[in-house]
Parts: sequence; C-alpha cells; structure tokens
Amino acid sequence: MKYLRNRKFALPAAAILILTITSILVLPKLLPSSPKINIALHEELILPKLNGQFKVGKTTVYLIEKDRPALPGLTAPREWVVTIFYPADPAAGATPAPYAEEALNTAYTDYSLTKESAGALDHIHSNAYWNAAANHSAGKFPVLLFSPGGGEQPLFYSALLEQISSFGYIVVAIPEPFDTPVIPLPDGRILTSNQMAEWCQHETSCKKAMSGGETAMQEIMDKMKDNRAKDMIFALSQLEKINQDNPILADTLDMEKVGVFGHSFGGASSVRLAQLDKRIDAVAVLDSDIFLVIPKDSKSLSQPVLYMTASNIDASAQELEEISKNNALTAAYLSGSFPYYFINIAGTTHQSFQSDAMFLAPYISIGGESVTLNAGDTTPARITLVISTYVLAFFDQHLKGIDQTLLDGPSASYPEITITIKK
Repeated sequence: MKYLRNRKFALPAAAILILTITSILVLPKLLPSSPKINIALHEELILPKLNGQFKVGKTTVYLIEKDRPALPGLTAPREWVVTIFYPADPAAGATPAPYAEEALNTAYTDYSLTKESAGALDHIHSNAYWNAAANHSAGKFPVLLFSPGGGEQPLFYSALLEQISSFGYIVVAIPEPFDTPVIPLPDGRILTSNQMAEWCQHETSCKKAMSGGETAMQEIMDKMKDNRAKDMIFALSQLEKINQDNPILADTLDMEKVGVFGHSFGGASSVRLAQLDKRIDAVAVLDSDIFLVIPKDSKSLSQPVLYMTASNIDASAQELEEISKNNALTAAYLSGSFPYYFINIAGTTHQSFQSDAMFLAPYISIGGESVTLNAGDTTPARITLVISTYVLAFFDQHLKGIDQTLLDGPSASYPEITITIKK
C-alpha cells in the first residue's frame, strides 16, 4: 500500500484518502477506527546496534496539565506519558529491555493488531536499558524533544531515537493524546485514538464539522491544531522539574541547549513550537507540510533549521506534483531562517523516517495489502543511519557548537543525499 505524506498513517493508522487540507488534520482522528494491522513476525528482529559512545537508557514520565482540558469542552485535564531516552550506565551484566514495556505492549497489541499478530512485538529487539542509571561522566546533555507523525506510535521510531541518544542527547518522545493509537497511564487507564471519535459525537462544534462544510471543519481544526505544540511547551517546563528531582534523570539535562525535531505532522508542530517558545534553539523538520499547523502569514523562525524530505518512490506522478508544491511552500518559509539546510534522501518514502516501520514492513499487511517503505537498492538500516547522521550533525553544530563539515555540501560517503545550504 502507498502512504501519502499527509495521510494520518501510523503503524496501525487509518489509510484514509484525504480530500482537503482541513480534513487532513482532523478526519483520521474523528472517523471510526481502521482495520487492524497484521504483523506476521515469527522470528527475531534485531534493530541496528548503536554507533555512539554511550549506552542508552529508557524511562517514562507521566505528565498532567490540570489547568488545560483533555479536549475542548471536557472537564478532565490533559494527561499523557512521555518516553525519555538518555545516555546510561547500566549495571554490569544488564541486558536491554523488551522493545515495548508490558503495559504498552499489551495495549497496542489489543487495540491495533490482529489476533494473529499476538506476540509480534516480543520478537523485536532494540538497544535501550529500562530505567538504567544515567551516565554522568560527560556532565549534562542537550535535550531534544521529538514529535511523531500524525496517528503514529512513538515506539516505532525507537531505532532512530536510540541512535541519536547514544551520541550524547536526552531525547524526549512526546505522544499526542487521542491521536497516538494508545497511551497507557500509570493507573491502568488507556488513552486511545478512538476516544477522539467518541468525544466528537458529543461536542457541538465537532458534530457540526462532521456534518459538512469547510468553515465548520476549519473551526474545529483551529481548536486542535496547536495541541501538540502546547503539549511540548508543558513537557519542556516539566523537564525543569525532572532535572531537579527525578531519581534517574536529575542533573542530567542541559536546559540551556534544547532542540526539537518531528516527522510529518510532528515536524509541523515542531515548527509551531519554535514559533511559540524561544527556549527552542534549533529545529529539524522531517518530511512535513508545515502549513497544516502554522499560520500562513508566519514570520521566519529565528532558530537554525534542518529540513529533510523523502524522494517518495511510492508516489504516482500526480501525487509527486502535489508533494513538490507542498515541499516548495515549506522550503520557501523555512529558508527564511538562518542558517538553513535542505536535504533530500534518494530511495525513500514519507514513512522511511519512521525507522522501525521500515524494518517491520516485510512482515506487515493492512487489509491484505503489503507495505513498501524504501527502495530495493537500499536498506532500512542504511536509511536510518543517513537520517540519524544528518540530524546529529545539525544538532551537534547548533547545540553543542561542534563544527560539522558534513553540513558544508555533498559528501561522497552519502551519495543518496542532495543538500542545499544557506548560511
């Protein structure tokens, strides 16, 4: 199956044909759930080893914003769970944790996978150590907020996020409540994307929007499009507290060096965050149509920007034409930043930036259709390496102050890259 860049595809998300820009943002969250994903994985799938100097730990932190409703019109507060990857010093003899912690594994399997896929996540092996002691040998580490694509589970970016963390970054993956397929909460409740549709059946403006009319759809979109940026703003403020009293992460976060990156809708929300919060020092956008979120009359960002795009090998000629138009609009805005780096990666699709989805693609079917997420002359490991290498070079340059010649122009080591630079 082909996945357009603006579909709210998650590893289990709806393959809904989106007809208008406004519905791209809202409809996949509000319509009934899509067919479940089948993952025919019965062998061990080992994600690539980490290349950085640090081993990586993984922990979760529950956040609740009591003064902000979970959704418009509700009295319940906004709450979610972030996953934090960090340079770690695991105990001697420790082994990496299961790919998904038990609560997430159970919730995601029950909610998103077919019965035949039970146990599939148990066969995936990543590199992070659960709740391992933090590594303090190099002092504090820069912080990177990460926002996943619309409707996507942050779990399936693990290979990319762990790789980046292994080079000395604390990476905070922030799901969007009611858009992310499942978010298990500490008390046993589970937030699901289906709950958005249930809310819409009772919320006046949402019912009006779903009954038809672009104006009504725009109204509900305007209520919701900043949700992710607001989630990240709150999470960033909570990281200040985590840096003071978290039993694992206290005194490890360098809150003076903060970047944000995101994929697809998460990339657009990352730009919006940088507009709203000047604590953000650098922004990396992974294949995103940013005007789904940011105002069309936005002023240029003051932060350095990296904009990476796919070559969209799975797109038709008509789709490529539309993608090129969207890319041009995004590039025109982002290139107003200084410095600005534009990178295109050959042999990729929009979902190639969702690293683990590429590794799982040979085992996946949705409604009986198979999935192709990268060209035959490259591999998921190679694409993940390329993406992580350039994201790291960008943040090393602009957060750590380490000069990166890789960002100066084309590299013989990465012939699949086309790069344009404005300094």
